[in-house]
Amino acid sequence: MIIEPDFLDHWKTRLLMRLLETDSAPNYVIRLWSHCQTRKTNIFPEWSPVILSSVCRWPGDADLFWSAMLQTFCRVEDGHLVAHQWDEVNAGLIASWSNGGKGGRPKKPTGNPQKTHGLPTGYPQVNPEPNQVNPQITHGVTDREEKIEKIENTPAPKSPGVRFQKPTVEELTAEAIKIGLPLPEVDKFLNYYESNGWKVGKNSMKSWPAAMKGWLSRLGATPAASPISGGRNLNPFNIEAYQ
Repeated sequence: MIIEPDFLDHWKTRLLMRLLETDSAPNYVIRLWSHCQTRKTNIFPEWSPVILSSVCRWPGDADLFWSAMLQTFCRVEDGHLVAHQWDEVNAGLIASWSNGGKGGRPKKPTGNPQKTHGLPTGYPQVNPEPNQVNPQITHGVTDREEKIEKIENTPAPKSPGVRFQKPTVEELTAEAIKIGLPLPEVDKFLNYYESNGWKVGKNSMKSWPAAMKGWLSRLGATPAASPISGGRNLNPFNIEAYQ
């Protein structure tokens, strides 16, 4: 509800205060306007002086209050009491009620608006003719053939790798003894795959024993001729030999 800034100093307000002989007269008007907002109307059929006094909570004579309000902020039309100009001052509030009954404020259009090509909105739009100066040269290749060629030339995605179950230290030691991998290399093997989440890059290597054999093959020498042993024929699992 909107109350004008000059409401208290308006001549109607001052006249009502004079007619009712009280400085509280503006409160009675505000109560009437609050009733208008609650009922969503400023027209009240079959109201009498007693009803108006009750709504505005006027404690004095009902006929006196009725007469004073008709001289200031109310009028009677076709037997209905009307709060004068309340609908004009609160036109925005009434419009929001109307939009609410229709599902809310109308939504703004979304998406790409239609191109008008310089013409005002509402004029029939004419599709511009295609550029005939530099037509696309296809060399006999259609769009479909070009898409197929791109798909065929696209490299296959790389494999994300395969994870195998983490072995125990005992299992690692036993396998190392079996294939002849030095114990220091077992530690390196364990640290590498521990940090890698026990993941290998080749689909064909699906077990940690296979990965350990691959680790041994990358050393490029047998345990007897391993660079770690200095070329001496040592027991690969004699820890003291590598210290």
